Amino acid sequence: MLSLLEAVLLFVTSFGFNIIPFFGPSNVFIASLAAINIDTTSFSSVLIIGILVSLGATVARIIHYKITPLISNRFDEKKRATLDANAAKINKHAFLLLCMTAATPFPEEPVIISLAEMKYNIVKFSVAFFLGKLAITTMSAFAGNTMGGTITEWISNTFPEWLTPEIMITIMSTFLAIIVTVILLKVDLNKLIRRLRR
Repeated sequence: MLSLLEAVLLFVTSFGFNIIPFFGPSNVFIASLAAINIDTTSFSSVLIIGILVSLGATVARIIHYKITPLISNRFDEKKRATLDANAAKINKHAFLLLCMTAATPFPEEPVIISLAEMKYNIVKFSVAFFLGKLAITTMSAFAGNTMGGTITEWISNTFPEWLTPEIMITIMSTFLAIIVTVILLKVDLNKLIRRLRR
């Protein structure tokens, strides 16, 4: 079972990485690493890891949601028009879209910005985000707890000593976030939706 200190550190770590937009290791990796470092395979410990990582991420994203209107007032008219158009398109399926986005390694910021612009219900926002994160972090924690020892041993035997599993996962996660962010910025959402409807 996790100690109170471990639980607080896990929540703070998740919150700390998630409060920085488009940065830091994925919550999948945070949950996996936390589970790798616990010796017990008890269901409750792994579930608590998933809950704490999800809760830290959700609190950070609620803060993003609340400050987005303050930042978006500074956008130029073209950017605001794009945000308004995207918000109108996701309004009908916002809960499901946010839940699915939270459960993937893709950046959530574009969806959060759009939902904040359309003043989506904060309670629905929080529940959808938490549920999506809980699904993926709990699965990651179970995977980390089950296969963690084998993966850690493989990394230790294959790569230089300074390249610990934590550093490797942080680097991989950051690169993934950068790549996905660049793709999202380059893709015209309107054209993509038109193509999908054909």
